[in-house]
Amino acid sequence: MPLKDLLLVIGKDTEAGERYALELARTNGASVTVTSSGAAPSLPAFIRSEMPSDLLEHMREDVETRARAALEAFSERAKQMGMAVETVMLDLSTGDADTEVSRLARYFDATVLQQPDPAGTKTADLIEAILFGSGRPVLIVPSHQGHSQLKRILIAWDEGRPAARAVADALPLLAIAERIEVVTVGDHGRDRNRHSSHLVRHLARHDIEAQMTSLAADRGSVASTLLAHAVDVQADLIVMGGYGHSRLREIVMGGTTRRILQTMTVPVLMAH
Repeated sequence: MPLKDLLLVIGKDTEAGERYALELARTNGASVTVTSSGAAPSLPAFIRSEMPSDLLEHMREDVETRARAALEAFSERAKQMGMAVETVMLDLSTGDADTEVSRLARYFDATVLQQPDPAGTKTADLIEAILFGSGRPVLIVPSHQGHSQLKRILIAWDEGRPAARAVADALPLLAIAERIEVVTVGDHGRDRNRHSSHLVRHLARHDIEAQMTSLAADRGSVASTLLAHAVDVQADLIVMGGYGHSRLREIVMGGTTRRILQTMTVPVLMAH
């Protein structure tokens, strides 16, 4: 089933993600719905309970005004490109925009959003919320991404459940690619290669041809090895599982997932 219904999340300086989503939609004949959190702060309930109600209302109105202006501006830019988009205003009264976006994302084939600021000290909470809470894939676009194309796709394969989920979600994009590599990184040996061949066979039954590539993590971490290979082969997309674990009800991303998001140079489709 092709990707026909995309959600785009916009914010400050998200032009690369916006352009990518529109070009992807044009390529796949998909519809685009756009939303914006308006940079709304996520406030814990105990903090909100201590704040004056008039201050909370003023904050909410300010955030909604900025979000509505951002959506109108994007709709106009899309119209100039010959694309019609739908807009959705979130319910920002809860003070938890991340959860609201994650809940909305469940009604779309995939969510497109831009890479967090690489200079930041931690991964954006919004990406974590959508990746682990929506049940849908996220397509993260580098902040300096050029035009959208899907000629060469890498599948980061480690036999994990999230990786399998990502491959299934990416099938519509894999079907239109010209070259696909199933890449394993690290100490894999005969068993890992054998299971990778199972994935190649599975893709072939979907009329998708793929090759296997085994990489030693001799350039540093798994993330840096994978990204260096993506540059070497001029990949247009990496498909991988997104990993994390729960700690005191907060989602904490695994090291490889976080490193990929911080240093990515090509778009990444993640699922969990």
